[in-house]
Amino acid sequence: MGIERNFEPAFVARLAAAEKQVQQAYRPVIGVHKWFARRPGALFRSLLLAELTDAPVSNSYLEPHDFEGIVVLDPLMGGGTNLFEANRLGISALGYDTNPMSRWIVERELEPIDVEAFEDAGESICKKVDLKLSEFYETRCTECDDTVPVKSFLWAKTHECTS
Repeated sequence: MGIERNFEPAFVARLAAAEKQVQQAYRPVIGVHKWFARRPGALFRSLLLAELTDAPVSNSYLEPHDFEGIVVLDPLMGGGTNLFEANRLGISALGYDTNPMSRWIVERELEPIDVEAFEDAGESICKKVDLKLSEFYETRCTECDDTVPVKSFLWAKTHECTS
């Protein structure tokens, strides 16, 4: 009964249209693999909220929720959009697909990461890149003539006129 009462098609259509315009930036995890019929996450989030809350979707969309004990099952998960949205709302999610690659990729996208190890790896990469490339990002200070680091360069092609 919640979906019939709380789902607001016009509100959800605006969210979905905005999401589709910036899908890769808004939901970067879906960029890991393309899927044939990628649906807007806003639609699935709205369907879940319409069913599980006692408020119109426009009132509950950005609010915190406690859905402990709720489980979403998607037997044809494809790219996993419904599972991602359930996960973002703190809902347990189970998904299956006949395509084993889809299942494997979605599992990897949803598995927890060791944040400390991830940050350490990022720092290590930054240090190695800095060691190899920092010499290309230096210039002479016009005030003191010391070598100083540069954050960015604006490169322009030039050509001397021979006539």
